[in-house]
Amino acid sequence: MTCTENWTSCNGFFLLTLSLLAIAFNLTPLIADYVEDGRLLHSPISCYEWWLPGLVGGGLLVLPAVSMTLAARKKGSCNSRGGMLASSLLSIVTIIGAAYCCIISLFALGRGPLICETGTNDLNSCNYQLNNISSHSWKNLNFNLVWFLNSTCLPTPDPSNKSGIIQQRNVDLELNEDTQKIVHITVFVALAVIGVLEALVGISQVAAGLFGFLCGTSKKRREAYE
Repeated sequence: MTCTENWTSCNGFFLLTLSLLAIAFNLTPLIADYVEDGRLLHSPISCYEWWLPGLVGGGLLVLPAVSMTLAARKKGSCNSRGGMLASSLLSIVTIIGAAYCCIISLFALGRGPLICETGTNDLNSCNYQLNNISSHSWKNLNFNLVWFLNSTCLPTPDPSNKSGIIQQRNVDLELNEDTQKIVHITVFVALAVIGVLEALVGISQVAAGLFGFLCGTSKKRREAYE
C-alpha cells in the first residue's frame, strides 16, 4: 500500500467518526426536547437544530466521501487513479457540508437558545428563511456568550401585565433554563469544532486524491485485482 492509500485510509476513518459524532450531536437537542415533555416539536431548545447542521452538513454530505475513501483503499476497481480522483471530488462536497455545519453552529451560539432569543420555547418564533443568516444578522450577533454567562436570559415580566400569562410562562421556562443553556452550548460548540475538523480532513483528502490520481496507486493491488 502506498503512502497515498494510507493517507486516504486515515482520512476515511476520521471522516466516518466525525460524521457519526455530528449526527449524534444534532439529535441530542431533539431527543432532549422529547424526553422533557414527551412531544418532539413542543419545546425546542433552539431553532437551529432544525436546520440540521449535523445531520445534513456534517453527516449526509460527508458520507459519500467516506464511502469512496474507504473503497479506494481496498483491493478493487476503486483502488485506481479514477478512484482517487473521485474521492478528491467528493471531498469538495464534504468541505461544503462542513462549512454549512460550522456556520449554522456559530450562528446558533451567537443567538443563544430559543428562550434567550424570545423568552419562549415556541417553534412559531423560529425563522427558517435563508436570508435570516445574512451579513446584517452576523453584525448583530454576540459571540461573547453573554446568554450563557448571565444568571438568566429570560425577559423580565411586565408589572403592568395584570393577566399574569407572560409571568407564568417565564416561571415555567426558568425551571429548565440552565439545562437548555448547557445542552445548547455543548451541542453547537461540538458541531462547530466537528465542522472545522471535517473541512480540514476534506482538504487533506483533496490533496491525497490528487496525488493518487497523478502518481498512481499500489501496483500489487491493481495486479491482484486484474
